[in-house]
Amino acid sequence: MNMPEASFLDWQQQFSTEDDCLKYLEKMKWPDGFICPDCGNDHSYEIKSRHLRECSQCKKQTSVTSGTLFHGSRLTLIQWFWAIYFVGSDKGSISALRLSKLIKVNWRTARLILKKLRTAMDHRDSLYQLSGTIELDDALIGGKKKGKIGRGAAGKTNVLIACESEIKKQVLLRWKRSIVFVI
Repeated sequence: MNMPEASFLDWQQQFSTEDDCLKYLEKMKWPDGFICPDCGNDHSYEIKSRHLRECSQCKKQTSVTSGTLFHGSRLTLIQWFWAIYFVGSDKGSISALRLSKLIKVNWRTARLILKKLRTAMDHRDSLYQLSGTIELDDALIGGKKKGKIGRGAAGKTNVLIACESEIKKQVLLRWKRSIVFVI
């Protein structure tokens, strides 16, 4: 989700009910209104009791959560949205134990939520590709240790950094731990 920065109080107010979460997901999934995933028709009927939309042409029933990480989950959307907030706003990396206490689920469920959210964030990052003029550089990252300095020092990790270079434009930055690249 691409959301502006918000306090947890603002987040709670925006996503305080299941309907608030469903409306937000519907707006994100179908910004120009419902489109049937099977036939492409834009007319549908809402089945409110089951939170479904039925295409008026092919009669396919579609949930706003189908095809998302929320699909088939027994958790409430409120718990999912709050978990997204906590994962996205935590300065370091939130633990499954801490998340389980914040959204009131058991530890295993919180661990699964974290795994799904981190996988989704990783997939989101893979959508962006560098283009145009690209600048490359490498660096060694690691703490201070006695011994050799620079390349070949023990405990250091090689990192390759690539950056789009455009004048007066927002750029995309990528980094990779391994230096094995085939050009």
